[in-house]
This record gives sequence, C-alpha cells and structure tokens, in this order.
Amino acid sequence: MKNVLTFIILFLMLLISPNQGETIELYEDIKKKNIARELEYLFLPQKDSTLLSVIKSEGNWKRNDRDTIHFPKEKDPLWLRFKIHHNGKTPHNYYLLFSSPVIDYFEMFYLKEGKWQALASGDQVLRKDRPLYSHIPSFPITLGPDETRTIYVRIKSENQYFTFLSIYNTRAFLSFSKMSDLLFSAYFGAGGLMFLYTLLLAYTLRYGQFFFYFFYLSSILLVTLFSTGFIHYIEIGNSNVWKNYLFPVSIYLTSIFGLLFTKEFLELQKYGKKHLKVTLTLIGLSIFILPSVLFLDLRTYIEFALTFVSLPIFWGIYLSIYAIFQNKRKMENYLFFFAFGSMLAGAAINLSTIQGWIEPKMIATFSLPLGSAIEIFLLAAALMIKVRTLRKDNEDKQEIDAQLKVAKRLQKDLLPKHRSHLKNYPIGFRYLPTSDIGGDFVHFLEDDEGFGVFLCDVSGHGIAAAMIASMAKVSLQLWVTELDQPAKAAENMRLSLLENLSGHFLSAIFLYVNPKKGIMKVANAGHPPIILVSKEGESEFISSEGRAITEFIALKLKEIERPLPSSGKIILYTDGVLEARDPNTDELFGEERFIELIKDNSSLDPQSLCDRIVGEVFRFSKYKRADDDITIFALGLERDPEQDIKERKES
Repeated sequence: MKNVLTFIILFLMLLISPNQGETIELYEDIKKKNIARELEYLFLPQKDSTLLSVIKSEGNWKRNDRDTIHFPKEKDPLWLRFKIHHNGKTPHNYYLLFSSPVIDYFEMFYLKEGKWQALASGDQVLRKDRPLYSHIPSFPITLGPDETRTIYVRIKSENQYFTFLSIYNTRAFLSFSKMSDLLFSAYFGAGGLMFLYTLLLAYTLRYGQFFFYFFYLSSILLVTLFSTGFIHYIEIGNSNVWKNYLFPVSIYLTSIFGLLFTKEFLELQKYGKKHLKVTLTLIGLSIFILPSVLFLDLRTYIEFALTFVSLPIFWGIYLSIYAIFQNKRKMENYLFFFAFGSMLAGAAINLSTIQGWIEPKMIATFSLPLGSAIEIFLLAAALMIKVRTLRKDNEDKQEIDAQLKVAKRLQKDLLPKHRSHLKNYPIGFRYLPTSDIGGDFVHFLEDDEGFGVFLCDVSGHGIAAAMIASMAKVSLQLWVTELDQPAKAAENMRLSLLENLSGHFLSAIFLYVNPKKGIMKVANAGHPPIILVSKEGESEFISSEGRAITEFIALKLKEIERPLPSSGKIILYTDGVLEARDPNTDELFGEERFIELIKDNSSLDPQSLCDRIVGEVFRFSKYKRADDDITIFALGLERDPEQDIKERKES
C-alpha cells in the first residue's frame, strides 16, 4: 500500500511540475547528440538523495552551461534531468552514453506505462546488474512513435564528477562499440606482447632498466584499463570496491617505476648528482604518499594522485631534453623525449576535454590511451636501440676482457719474483697500481761482479702501457752482457721501442752496483732521482742528465759513477708517490713529506720501509685509489752476514 501511494505522489508531481528545460529532439538519422548543455542538475545530501526528494526539489534545478558535466569539488550525489522526444513514426532504440568509466554509480530513472523503471551502471556495479555489456557506462532507451520522456539520472562516486553525456542511435552506438573494442583490443594485445617481450629481455639480459620498464609498462597498462573502462570486464567476488583503491595506487606506481626507468635508461649518474637527487626525491615522495590511502579520504587521495602524476612526466621530459643536449648522437634519447611528450600531449587533450575546451570527438575521447600507446611504441623502439648498443658494448667488453687477461699475465710477468736479497744485499719492494693494469715495473739483472736494478714508469695505464712495459722488459736482455754501461742500455732500449711507442713515453732509472769494485753507476732517463739515505737518516739525491724515452726526442744521457757506500739505503720510486693527493684538501703528498718519512723510518729494513711508505701514502689519500701507479724499491747497503754464510756453504 505504501509503494502504491509513493507512485501516485510521484506521478502527480511529475504531471503538475513545470516545464523541465528544453525538450531534446531525437531523430533516427542523427548518429550522435551531445546533450550536456540541454540538461539540468541538482545536488542533494546523501540522506535526501531519493527520487521522491528530487521531484519535490523542483525550484532548485540549475541549467548546465558546459559541454561536459564537470563538478570536481562536489561530493554529494549529483542528479541530472532532461526531456527527450522521438520524432519518428516507428519505435526506435537510443543509447545514453557516459564517457567516464571510473565513476562509481550511474542510476537512470524514467516513467514507462505508469511504472518507474530503474537501471544501474558504473564502476561499482557488477556486470550482471548492468543493462548493457559494455566497457563504458551506457543505458538503452526505447521510445515509441512521437514519444516524450523525462529522464532522471543519479550519480555517486569517490572520483570527481566528470563525464560527457551523449545519445546515439542504434547504428552509431553499435559502430562506436565495435570501433572502441577493436582499437582497445589491438592496444592491449600489442601492450601484452610488449609486456612479454620486456619480461624476456629483463630475464635474459638482467639489466636494471629492462626490469623497471617491465614494471612501468605493467602500471601503464593497469592505468589504461581504468581510463578506458576495460577494467569493468574484470571482477573479483561480489564487490568492486577494490577498484576505487587500485586506480590511484596504479597512478603512483606508474610514477615510481617511470622515474626508476628514466634514471636507468638515461644513465643519470653520468649527468651529475643534482638530477639524480631530484629524481630520487620524487621516487621517495611517491613511495611515502602511496600508503596514505589507508588513512586519507579516498577522493582526496585520488585527486592528489591525478595532480601529482604530472610532476614525473614533466621531469622526464626535462631530463630527456638535457640528455639530448649532452649527447646529440643518441637516437634513443630523442625517442624517449617524444615518448614522454606524447603522453603529456594525450593528458593535455584529455584535460582540455574535461574542461570543455575541446569537443569530445573520437580522438579527444581516446587521447589518453592513444598518448600512452604512442609512448609504449616509442619506448619500445628506444629499447631496441638500447639492446643493440648494449649487445655491442657487451661484445666489446668481452674482447677487452680477453685482452685484459693477456695484459694481466704480462703485468704479472713484469713484477719481480719475490725475493728478500740481491747479491746478499737486503731489498724491499711495493707496487700499488691505479688500475688493474699498470705501466710501472722493476727488474733485476745480475752478473759475476754485481747487479743492475731497472725501474720504469710508462705513461698512461691499461693494456697499451702494459704492452710497452713488456717490450721494455724484453729489451733489457740487451743490458745483461753490459751491465756496467747503464747509459748504453737506455739508448738500446729506445732504439728497440722506437716503432712501438705510438705517442707513449717512459721514464726510467738504470742502476748498476758493483760490490767488488765498490762503485755504483746511474743513468736517469727523465725519472725522479735516486735517494741515498745514510745510516743516520740524512738524504741525498743522486741524478744524472737525461730525457724520457720517447720516439721524438733523443735521450742525451750522462752516466755518473760514484763510490758505493758501506751503509745506508738506496731508494728508487715513481712520481706516483709524490703525486698522491688528499681528496679533501687536494694537497699533494710531496717531496718534503716523503723525505721526512724516510728519515723517521731509516732504521727499518728495506721491506718494512717500503711497507711503511706505501701505508702512509695510502692513509694520506684517505684510502682512495691513487691517480697514478705507486712503485717503490729499497736496497740496503749492508750485506747480510747470514746470506754470506749461506752462499759460501752452497758454493
């Protein structure tokens, strides 16, 4: 009885209510009609938002003055009202389409044959309860010949109220549905293939950028599922509430993985700390905001997500422009720029349609998924180029690794075999390369009367320096027969290396010691001088004139001879010791500090002295790897009596 009375009241109120705006004239041959400007709207609190309350609120209706229905700040349920008239002599099916797939509820009410009919659609309405199986909220309206009908629509949502409102005839609606289904099937099909391809790349190549692109692509496809409405085809259980939370979360995930992918793809660490720091800050901010969905109002959370997502897009475009200026030859940087630009253009067109600045035609309606489709295609092309580059780099690296193995074997052969004495004189040696392959080396030669010590420093580092050092060692065999002529050995070395230096040069010390005659000879080819340290710790530099061994300039060496001291030490070293640098003050270790260190530790045995010097240099440079190789050799001038006894027993 109560339902009957309610119906009678509603029917009488509808009959006696004044004219509800202009009547929208419909014709069978009109494919589509946008009706947003021809309807009226009303907001009512949730508790009063019933059909009876709406019909009673006759004087509160307002005319919509936009091409879209757009009320971003309103939270109360929105009511729409419009009157349609079918100008035809036969019945016809029209279709009412709402463009926004993320609005929770659309409920349509109309009076037919004396009964109120109610239909429901929207993001939170289960598929079985919708009047049409479509990814876009839509309602069928069947009108008889010359029939006029008043339609009421109630809209409720946690998302912003935004939608286009159009009426299609049957043929246009079927064409639109098929076209959109075809387009989005192709889009998601291509996106799915790209998804699998990226997963394969990420698994096989194990590069970070491919993993991040995989997750970025996943989040983009998820956002597009919402923006196109295809998420309506996915249901879990008897509720769609989870969609309201997944939509903004997917936007934040897009920001996070998009920025991580940008960081890896553009190799931001090469462009300074500032760009990397801003990118990491945006990533951290996104991660920090993400869990706020648990305690923030859902609408506030969604609105902030839609606003925040523009920051990573603009930042990605800026970084791509910066990367282009840094390296104009990298095609992948241009593709990256146009990819993010297409996404921004799609978002801008979509925003313009929301504001009503652009008429919601096909391209404007699908601007956001179209922009993301172009972005995915361009990023895929950029990744193809990147894969080709990485494969080439990997092949080059394998070739270099093979060369490095050879060079390391050469380097190992260059270093003196471990020994504590040379002709019963105690010795010490330390070598600290600045890279895996260096150009410093020490070599010993002996004859019946004495021995020669050779220490050199080849310019540069790596394979080339190691090769030249190796050739220099081979050429030292010419010195074996004439150890007492170090200057001649230096000249012979230059002649043997002349065609292979290729712009490199080397400095070297040739030291000959003859204990029987009690003399020492020195030839210096552009190298730091020998240091003679007395037993009391006093230092003396011993040097001779001579230029570094190079292909362009003659040596012009002058060999010097002097008596061999009976005590103290002789120290040979490379300039890497003096040029070690404090990373905080940029101060060099320097000659003065080096001499003072030798004086303070002159009582140590040769090996301990070398260890102490290298330790202090390393400590001075704050344990950072030096800019140049460090080599130091020490020769004690007091013969070891135990070695003499041992030698006599062996002889």
